[in-house]
Amino acid sequence: MLTVAQLAPLKDRDPYLYETLTKIVSAVNATSQNAGVDPATPSPAPAPIASLQVQAANGWFDLSITDPAASRPGLFYFAESDVTPAFSAPRVHFLGAARNLYLQLGNQTLYWRAYSQYIGSQPSAPVSFGSPPIAVAGGGASGPAPLPSSGSGTLPNGLLRGGNGFGTPTGARIVKQTIL
Repeated sequence: MLTVAQLAPLKDRDPYLYETLTKIVSAVNATSQNAGVDPATPSPAPAPIASLQVQAANGWFDLSITDPAASRPGLFYFAESDVTPAFSAPRVHFLGAARNLYLQLGNQTLYWRAYSQYIGSQPSAPVSFGSPPIAVAGGGASGPAPLPSSGSGTLPNGLLRGGNGFGTPTGARIVKQTIL
């Protein structure tokens, strides 16, 4: 959030300049909030998605996310698959603004979960397919064994914690502007 501490003295000295600068500060703050790029405080995580449905046949996996929560523009969805219900090395699938994913992964048995995230926010809590997670068999011909997961977002390779989408904000920076 942009703050200009020196605005108060301008109010009586130059009301036109005060009004102009107040509008500029408000516009900058509204834009950064809508874009999720406020450097001072990360945006809160969106509400968790309502549910995740998964079906598979002939190596094709079909996912559908239900998310009735109110959202602002810029909400993105992620799905993760793993061979264990603990999601110890998940593979991240970026859905963008879409709530469906249809992909060929061959004859694998996978567990699935999904979540949403704004750029600059924490990710929502992941919701798995089934509680506890239910394995889904792809069926069909076997493809190659998958390569190891490289994670996603701002996590370094080798740190295989899932549920990070774009990554998590690394720290808040306070931005102040001084007007002389």
